[in-house]
Amino acid sequence: MTDSRAVSPIAKARALLGNGRVSGAIREASLVLDHPSDVAGIIAADRLLAEAVRRPEGTDWARRGLRLALASSHTSAHLASAVRVAAARHGIMVETYETGYRTYEQQILDPTSALYEFGPDVVVIVADQRELRLPELSDQPDEDLAAELDRWRGMWSSIQEQAGARIIMTTFVSPTTDPLGDLGLSLPGARRRQIARLNLALGDHLPPGVALIDAYAVAVRAGADAWFDARYWYLSKHAVGLGAVGYLAAAITDVLAASLGLARKVVVLDLDNTIWGGVIGEDGLGGIVLGGGAVGEAYVDFQEHILALKRRGLVLAVCSKNNPEDARLPFQNHPDMRITLDDVVVFEASWDDKPSVLTRIAATLDVGLDALVFVDDNPVERDAVRRQLPQVGVVELPANATGYLQALADFPGLQAVSLTEEDQRRTEQYLARAEAASEESTAASREEFLASLEMTAGIEALSETNLTRIVQLIGKTNQLNLTTRRHGASDVEAFAARPGAVVWGVRVLDRFDDHGLVAVVMATAQNDALDIDTFLMSCRVLGRTVEQAVLHALVDHARAAGFSRVSGTFVPSGRNVPAERILPDSGFRLTEEIDQDGDLGPILRYEFDLANEPVSAPYVKVTGPSPMESAEAAS
Repeated sequence: MTDSRAVSPIAKARALLGNGRVSGAIREASLVLDHPSDVAGIIAADRLLAEAVRRPEGTDWARRGLRLALASSHTSAHLASAVRVAAARHGIMVETYETGYRTYEQQILDPTSALYEFGPDVVVIVADQRELRLPELSDQPDEDLAAELDRWRGMWSSIQEQAGARIIMTTFVSPTTDPLGDLGLSLPGARRRQIARLNLALGDHLPPGVALIDAYAVAVRAGADAWFDARYWYLSKHAVGLGAVGYLAAAITDVLAASLGLARKVVVLDLDNTIWGGVIGEDGLGGIVLGGGAVGEAYVDFQEHILALKRRGLVLAVCSKNNPEDARLPFQNHPDMRITLDDVVVFEASWDDKPSVLTRIAATLDVGLDALVFVDDNPVERDAVRRQLPQVGVVELPANATGYLQALADFPGLQAVSLTEEDQRRTEQYLARAEAASEESTAASREEFLASLEMTAGIEALSETNLTRIVQLIGKTNQLNLTTRRHGASDVEAFAARPGAVVWGVRVLDRFDDHGLVAVVMATAQNDALDIDTFLMSCRVLGRTVEQAVLHALVDHARAAGFSRVSGTFVPSGRNVPAERILPDSGFRLTEEIDQDGDLGPILRYEFDLANEPVSAPYVKVTGPSPMESAEAAS
C-alpha cells in the first residue's frame, strides 16, 4: 500500500478545502513542515491557511489562538509564514506581528511602540550574532559579557512589564568565518568563546515565563550551507537562509506548544521491527535483532532515547499486534532490552486494529487522542491511524532502523519548557492511579473507597519553589478548569501582589502515591467578595472530592479575611465540561447566565454566602495555614 503522504500535502489540502473539510485541509497543509527546507511549499501552505480561516468554520480546528510578535533583528517575512504553518501543526492559530529590520530593541524598550499596541501573548526574539556588542577580541571579557547579558535581560523585563507576554528567544550562532580560527575557542576574550559563554549565561538567568531555543542545534539540523546562506543576507538581509527558516519555525512552535500545555504526553510503541528487529512470535527470543551489531545497537540507542523521554515526563505505552506472552518475553528475558515492563504504563498486545487500541489507551490514561504519539515501523498501520485518528501524532519512521532515533527526536510536540518533580514521577503516578482504580472496582461502596484512600490536600501559598509548577498547570490543564485563563509567570506574581489576593497550589497525597502539586486556586478581592479567577485541578484526582475540600478551605479563608461571599465563574471552552459541576456541587448558587458568541453555551456566575457552610469533604484532610494565618498573609 502506498503511503498517502506521497501525494503533495498542498494538493491534498486544496482538495479537502474544496470539499469544505477545513480542519483536514489545514492539518494536511501543515505537513509541508515534514520537509522544512521546502520554502515554496511553506509559502503555499501559509496562503492556504489564510484562505481557510476566512471560512465560516475556519477556526474550528484551533486548540488555541494567540497573538505572536516576532521581534527579529533581520528580515522575517518568510519566518513569520513558516511560524504560522508550523503553529497550525500543533493546533495553534497565530496572528503575527513583525517588528521589522533592526527595530526590535527600540520597540521592546518603548512602552508606546507598535509592538505593545499589538498586545502580544508571546514575543519571539530572533536576533543574529551581528547584534551582539562583543568585540572580536576583548581585553575585559567578563565585563563585556556581563553588560551583554544585562542588555538582553533588560529586554525580557521590558516585555514582561509592558505586555505580560511569554518570551521565546533563540540563542546566538557563531559564524563559520572566524578570523581567529580555532583560537576562537581558547582565547578568553575571543568573540566565539564569548558567544558560547553568553548562551550559557542566558540559560543560567532565565526568569519564569522565558524559554530558550538552541539555535546552534537548529542550524546543525538545517545544515551550515542553508543557515549561513550569504546570498540572502546581501540580497534581502535574511540572517537565516531561506532553506533554514522551516527548521527554525518548527523549533519555535515546538517550544510554543510546550509553553501552552499542548505538548504530547504519551509515546505509544509498536514492538516488532520498531524497538527490536524481527518478529518475536516467529523468530523467538534468540532471533530478534537487539544489540550485538550495527542495526541491533541502533535499536538499543532508540530504546535509550525513549527512556530519556520517559524520565523527562512522557508516559510509555505499548500497542502491538502480538500474542501477549510473546510480546512480554523480550522485556522479561532479553539481556539487551533497555525498556522494562515497569517503564510501560499501558501494555496492549492483541490482534485488534490499532486505531481501536489507541482509543482504548487514551481512555485508560484519561487523555485526549491529541496527547498520543504513535511509533510503528509499518506504513500500513501508520496510514490507518492517520486516516481514522487524525488527532494522534504519527512518526514517519524511515526504512532503516538507524534513522529511528532522529525521526522521533524531530517529531513535533515532544519539547518541554520546564522539568518539575511531578514530570519526573509521571510513570509512577499513572501506575499508582491504576492500582487505586483496581481497588475501587472491588470496594463495597464509593464512600468506603474514598475513606480508604486516606487523602491529604496540602495548601501552600505561591513561592519560588512552586511557581514553575503552578504556571505549568495553568498552561496545560483543560478539563477540570473553571475559566481556562492562561496566566504566565509574571501574571501570577502580579496577581499575588494585589491586596487580599489568594494564589494557592494544592498538593495531594494518598496511601498509593504522592501526586504532587495538582491544583491551583487564584482569587482576588472584589468589594465584599472574594472572586475566583482560576480554579483548576489535574484529572488524576478527579472524583475524589478534593475540589470540595479546597473550596471549603477557600470559604474559611474568605470568612476569616472579612469577606461576605465568595464568587466564581464557569466559562465553557468546549474542553472543560467536567468542570461544570465543581461550583454547584460545592454549594455555590447560580446567580447569572451570560450568553457568549458561538456554540459553547453561556458563562455561568455563582456565589456562596458565607453565612452558610460549604459542602463538606470528609474524606480529605486539608493541611496548610489556618484561615486566619492565610488571611493575614494575604493582607
